[in-house]
Amino acid sequence: MCDVVLPARNVANTIEDIIDVLHSHPSIGQVIVSIDMDTTDLTMKAAKTSDVLIATNAGGKGQCVMEGLRRVTSPWVLFMDSDIRGLTYDHIGLLIADAVAGNPDRMTIGVPDVPYNYPSTRLWAWAWVSGQRCLPMRIIRDLNLHGYLMETQINRAAKNAGIPLNFEWLQGLTSEYIMDERRLREMDRDAQWGRTHGLL
Repeated sequence: MCDVVLPARNVANTIEDIIDVLHSHPSIGQVIVSIDMDTTDLTMKAAKTSDVLIATNAGGKGQCVMEGLRRVTSPWVLFMDSDIRGLTYDHIGLLIADAVAGNPDRMTIGVPDVPYNYPSTRLWAWAWVSGQRCLPMRIIRDLNLHGYLMETQINRAAKNAGIPLNFEWLQGLTSEYIMDERRLREMDRDAQWGRTHGLL
């Protein structure tokens, strides 16, 4: 079994379908949703079918994930963004294949289709910042994930631990990614925090 952690903020239109697909897979354990209290829509109501539902004012994507990680009981964990559409049973199978097979430690990063509004100058980074990833809990148990750049912290931890990476193209999976002024400000804030704490 592989537990799932979904950080969530203002995703009432997408999260219920994601939870339903996750529950359809026999190798998925708990579906843990950690909702940022900055949420202003009906995400809490839409996520009511999750196995564990957390409301936190920890303040950021990475912080929400950390709250969820405290409830994980499986040796592997699957992270999913909660603003995606088109998640399928087969996508989940690709992401958790190593966990199910009991393979040696490896991190699998699932790459969704590139959104139309993603900056073309940063296409090289799209796969590396994907929120869809499965990895052993031992890699992240002692991290202090923070903000939108938590994926970069995970990448660095995997590299330091000598964990090989596996990339899977999740065709048909689309992201509701919007690069607006608020997200840019938050990413700048998170980058500054990461540099100050030696994580970036």
